[in-house]
Amino acid sequence: MRETHCSETHSPNPHQAEALAQISQRLDQADFAAFLLYGVTGSGKTEVYFRAVEKVVRSGRQAILMAPEILLAGYLESVFGVRLGDRVALYHSGLSKNERHYQWSRMVNGEVDLVIGARSALFAPLPRLGLIIVDEEHDTAYVQTGGNGPPYCARDVAVVRGRLEKAAVVLGSGTPSIQSFQNALSKRYRLLSMPERVEQRPMPGMEIVDMRKVKDASGKEPMISPALEKALGENLDTGNQSILFLNRRGFHQIFLCRSCGRALRCPNCDVSLTFHLNLNRLVCHYCGFKSPPGVPCAHCGGHSLKPFGFGTEKMEVELTALFPDARIARMDTDSTRKKGSASDILKAFANEETQILVGTQMITKGYDFPKVTLVGVVAADLSLGFPDFRAGERTFQLLSQVAGRAGRGDHPGRVIIQTFNPEHYVIQTAVNHDFNLFFEKEKNIRQQLHYPPFSNLACLKFQGNDAAKTGATVRELGLRLKKMLKSWPTRGKEIQLLGPVTAPMAKLKRKFRWQLLIKCRSGSLLKHFLQEAEQVFDQIPGASRVQFMVDVDPYDML
Repeated sequence: MRETHCSETHSPNPHQAEALAQISQRLDQADFAAFLLYGVTGSGKTEVYFRAVEKVVRSGRQAILMAPEILLAGYLESVFGVRLGDRVALYHSGLSKNERHYQWSRMVNGEVDLVIGARSALFAPLPRLGLIIVDEEHDTAYVQTGGNGPPYCARDVAVVRGRLEKAAVVLGSGTPSIQSFQNALSKRYRLLSMPERVEQRPMPGMEIVDMRKVKDASGKEPMISPALEKALGENLDTGNQSILFLNRRGFHQIFLCRSCGRALRCPNCDVSLTFHLNLNRLVCHYCGFKSPPGVPCAHCGGHSLKPFGFGTEKMEVELTALFPDARIARMDTDSTRKKGSASDILKAFANEETQILVGTQMITKGYDFPKVTLVGVVAADLSLGFPDFRAGERTFQLLSQVAGRAGRGDHPGRVIIQTFNPEHYVIQTAVNHDFNLFFEKEKNIRQQLHYPPFSNLACLKFQGNDAAKTGATVRELGLRLKKMLKSWPTRGKEIQLLGPVTAPMAKLKRKFRWQLLIKCRSGSLLKHFLQEAEQVFDQIPGASRVQFMVDVDPYDML
């Protein structure tokens, strides 16, 4: 289920050998260096990881290998353990308290050469650390946000730890983050390129279906286009496997009142409720609130409700109706709540017990299924509309990563992308496997708008129990900060304030939320401004009623 099966020993190809040579040179010097390993999906990055780990262990030092998902970390542990023996430890938040204590004790007692895990593995107590590898470095799962501790990006912290401990750091990805690629171009990182798949297998062919032109017999837009339906049928006939990607859970996305047109919303959060067929409940995906589907409209009391939209659950039902004899499975947060269920779904697919796998972004990770020759992206536009300057980057990464699941065996792959925006540069560059062109377009936009990595960004986040008092406090802070900047005759002009405004998700878990964005090219000036802003906030009457958090280089803009 992985790019390169590390249990199989084979000679590296020229691109792998060149990457290993540069990493090995720095490992021999036992000094810090950061590498960006940019290898297309299926290029054999995992084999490079293994050989680098093998080298550092032979020299008497230790290594950390990070994966964005616990499931991937578990698989990597089983693969690396075959060749490194029992001196490999698995460490992540999914382990029980006793399991984590046992693994931590092994690390402290010097019984471990390699620690594999999600972002918490970065803090493993390894006194002879020589190598840190961050697989899928672009993945936002490495970013900790919310109430689980201070916000941080494990990828960036990995680089800091590597510098402190004079360890080499390898950031690997088939779709590098804009930030990391810019760091490579500016020589902060060393760029290692692996532009071809192993055994010179071709990249999958990409096709666009313009959903603006697709209607069913009743004049409605179908969930699955005729082109995708035909391709699925052909794939079933030839005995190959298919993956369908839809980054939206549930059955119906919203229920609208026929009387007033309002959507049924969560009473605790500023979001619509999603209908889940297996639960027969309307569910909030943020706070967990549940309601039966027959409730009256909270706005007008009407009982005539109409469902709209679709998610992975409805997709599974639709596929079963189209292909009743096919073996279909669904992989999303709802179907993998039980411990071990995600692994069972993937094993069944790897063993060809399942013919079609439907899922959210969980299925876009670095899995290797040789029999998958068709990937369908059902709604490629979903993430493009997010109120986030990284929306284009994340969409390109998702499309490229899920497309990379096709054609990794002996048969060529085919990818069908359903979209309402076929001319969009993100869609076009993904279809053409052209990361460099995507980077140039994204770079130009961010430079013009002063967004990272070409400027520093901070988000001041506020939340309180009282809507009016929270809003008044935040607006007063905005006025005082703008007044303070005017009193800085020179450097005040280097800082740009946007807001304050209500957050895109204005209410979450009964808290009313506001935010204020700050752009500044100078990191030191931004740091000084944030320190002053905290002092100004504390001086506002009633500020203690409002929770204030500073998020530097924010990844969650909702």
